[in-house]
Amino acid sequence: MSGKGDKGRLEYILDMLTNGRALPLSDQKYLESIIPLYLGPQDTESIQRHAEQAINSLQGEIKTLDKRLERLEKRGFERYIGKKAVFFFVTVFFGWHAFQNSLMSVLGPYLPYGTDQYLFPLNTVANNFGADMIIGWIFVFMVLAWPFIGIAHLARFIRSRKALDSVQNRF
Repeated sequence: MSGKGDKGRLEYILDMLTNGRALPLSDQKYLESIIPLYLGPQDTESIQRHAEQAINSLQGEIKTLDKRLERLEKRGFERYIGKKAVFFFVTVFFGWHAFQNSLMSVLGPYLPYGTDQYLFPLNTVANNFGADMIIGWIFVFMVLAWPFIGIAHLARFIRSRKALDSVQNRF
């Protein structure tokens, strides 16, 4: 070695690069400051041109990755959040009807007679077809489905974060 630079820090940087890990910004700046010491006097115009090409190339890659990430996040948001929102409101709707007796025992004294058919239209339809219990069973099924839906989305989220971390660690 020529005795230029901090030997321990340079070995650390070499180890980081050899293992494919990203360098902290402080180490990148250190390398930028020490490279001219090792290379000696160079043509500043060619160094500048090379640096600009590298910067332009990196900016292009970053823009491409940003667009790709934006598309993935937007598509994932629209697909999964929309379905979960609909399922949530359907669950609430069936829950409202499944607890008709409890709700009417609390609200009944304050409501005019016969308003339950307007507050609970699904139950009115089910009673006409003799399917009184089916609404309760559908509600129970939907409530039991929520933990499984949550676990599935949590697993997808964790996988997406790991994939994003591996992409970020490459750069």
